[in-house]
Amino acid sequence: MNITIKQLQGGECSVEVTPTTKILDIKQHIATKLRIPIEEQKLLLLGRALIDNQTVESYPSIKNGTKLNLVVKKPDGLLEVATKCFKKNGMSEAEARARASLLIKVVEEKFSKLSWDDIERLSLDCMLDECAQMQPVQEQDNDTECEDVFGL
Repeated sequence: MNITIKQLQGGECSVEVTPTTKILDIKQHIATKLRIPIEEQKLLLLGRALIDNQTVESYPSIKNGTKLNLVVKKPDGLLEVATKCFKKNGMSEAEARARASLLIKVVEEKFSKLSWDDIERLSLDCMLDECAQMQPVQEQDNDTECEDVFGL
């Protein structure tokens, strides 16, 4: 059967499913088609969130032609991600938050010292990584101030 995923901010895609298709598999398909990471997706049917490990058949309302709403959750910021990482490595909440704040200060300080050319190259690298393309290695200018900009 064919269902439609309708993103509240505008995107839409169709997904072919069977009764045994898991909701997580649908999210994987959405990630591929709409380029929205699974962890940022929340699928809704009649206003209720669908559970990842459930199958399509566990939701009797899902039939051929059903439209599911997709809510894109805001991803965690650098502070939250860094705090979680530090906590996972054995730090207390207060210690992890302090280290994460220090990390942000270091990144901001290093970033503020970059030239516009450096920022442009970094942005291009990020875009190319996102598109799974390799940027050709180019010779560096001799006047580059710092080879390892974020040497943390």
